[in-house]
Amino acid sequence: MTDTTTSNWQNWSKSLPPSKAQLHTPENLEALSSLVKSHSSGIRPVGSGHSWMPLVPSKTAIVKLDHFGGVGEIDGETQQAWLGAGGRLHDLSPELADKGYAFRNLGDIDVQTLAGATSTGTHGTGETLQALAAEIQGLRLVTGTGEHIEISADQNTDWLDGGRVALGALGILTEIKMQLVERFKLHRQVWPESHKHTLENAERYWRENRNFEFFYIPFSDTNLLITHNVTEEPDTARNDDNSTSAVMQLKSLRDALKWCSPLRRWLLKRAISKEPTENVIGESWDMLASERNVLFNEMEYHLPVDKGLEALEEVRHYIEKKRPDVFFPFEARKTAGDTAWLSPFNGGSRISIAVHCYHKDAFDFLFTDVEPIFQKYGGRPHWGKLNSMTAAQAQEWYPDFDKFATLRQELDPDGRFLNGYLSDLFKQDLS
Repeated sequence: MTDTTTSNWQNWSKSLPPSKAQLHTPENLEALSSLVKSHSSGIRPVGSGHSWMPLVPSKTAIVKLDHFGGVGEIDGETQQAWLGAGGRLHDLSPELADKGYAFRNLGDIDVQTLAGATSTGTHGTGETLQALAAEIQGLRLVTGTGEHIEISADQNTDWLDGGRVALGALGILTEIKMQLVERFKLHRQVWPESHKHTLENAERYWRENRNFEFFYIPFSDTNLLITHNVTEEPDTARNDDNSTSAVMQLKSLRDALKWCSPLRRWLLKRAISKEPTENVIGESWDMLASERNVLFNEMEYHLPVDKGLEALEEVRHYIEKKRPDVFFPFEARKTAGDTAWLSPFNGGSRISIAVHCYHKDAFDFLFTDVEPIFQKYGGRPHWGKLNSMTAAQAQEWYPDFDKFATLRQELDPDGRFLNGYLSDLFKQDLS
């Protein structure tokens, strides 16, 4: 059985127009397979919608995987488990913790579904830590022919690196076999530092800490530094979450003082210096993830390690010279390389730089002025975040792109999972 409604689906920030496709929520594998067979094109899976690229919009069918969640049996010897592809990370993590396990690493947002996060190359931060998709040991999916197949060490092994980051283009994922680790706690520390100090010491912070990232506050010459390190010390109470009010205070200063950068800078430095620091201990998943209640639009590029901070500086100088309307912090993270064909981290570690805009503000300058800087330094975009990467650029930047395109054609020969964006990317006519 499949529940069906008119979707009017939009992504989290409402940057994409409403979709008129039917929204389907199949209750089991048989219903999902029948759904796929009954449509000739435009079948797109959806997770939490926490992205900005038109991966989901369709004129035909949008598929939610609400009935494909939960934690399966965990192999204690390998510490691997089949997890429901539609399970949300913030639900899977405590369920895993109850069984004594955890994801090795997570991003700083955990509202995504497991399928949505891995299929777009979502990552956390850590010099030796890979993106979430690198932990995939197996996949079960319904292909474009309606067949349910497994890709793992036991079946279709050569396709595993193709399936880890697949944009929902190979099929609809039902289960994902993840490499887990034993449940662990983290010591989280957050504090402000000057931008000069941050740039001079960023590589050291990445070396010396399990997780390190920083947020640059535009027009402040100041960063908020965040580290996480494994500990066995007792839990401590976490600070009250004031992130929403802090962002809106940045907006208020922008509104009042965007005409006067020196005064804005002085007031920002004073305000940031008075913000409470964090020094707390808790479950890994609870420490790594934070709520994001203020809507924004985001562009993130993953850059060669020796170019990442240089690119950040060029973007920062541009914005502080030309874009006084920007107040959302920039984010800088580092992720270890992997072998997934469409992973932005394929071939080696990268530094990720993200620029955010308030959801009501113009963000066209991200394409016209910021993206060319990222591309000049050899960046690859996050698949789920704003970018204008063409098919030709994808072929150039991803050594295994053509290999993935061939696999996509084999598993979905009639293009059932293509929408307009993916049709352009893989150069297949929807007609």
